[in-house]
Amino acid sequence: MYKILVTTDGSEQSKKTIEETMKIAVPMGKEVEVLVAYVQEKIDNAIYVTLGDDKKLKEKVAITQDTVATDAVSKVEKQLSAKGIKVSTKILKGHPVEQICAYAEKEKCNLIIMGKKKRGKLEEFMVGSASMQVTHKAKTNVLVIK
Repeated sequence: MYKILVTTDGSEQSKKTIEETMKIAVPMGKEVEVLVAYVQEKIDNAIYVTLGDDKKLKEKVAITQDTVATDAVSKVEKQLSAKGIKVSTKILKGHPVEQICAYAEKEKCNLIIMGKKKRGKLEEFMVGSASMQVTHKAKTNVLVIK
């Protein structure tokens, strides 16, 4: 079974990434499984500092994050399943690059497909690109969708 890990965040770029994934997966039929992952970064400590000790507000923020992640993977799961593709979903929590690479290795994925977010040159220089970092760190092939 050929396994493809595709990442989503519900954005327009993710929609393009899913379209490209379908172009690869649909012709493979029952010989492919697509694992859809949403990486939920931990809320920045600075945000938590501004929330202070308001536990209820922190819980609401966490629930909102979970809802957004669940909605994003559910939409993709329905879209791929409608095309007859075997699909599983996963919400990962932590640093995106670390989580994507570890999950792909754990699941023995043959290919990782992810989108490249459009950033300014300065931001890309300072922060880097998650897709570029995954390309360097992953032990399997990576397809980056522009």
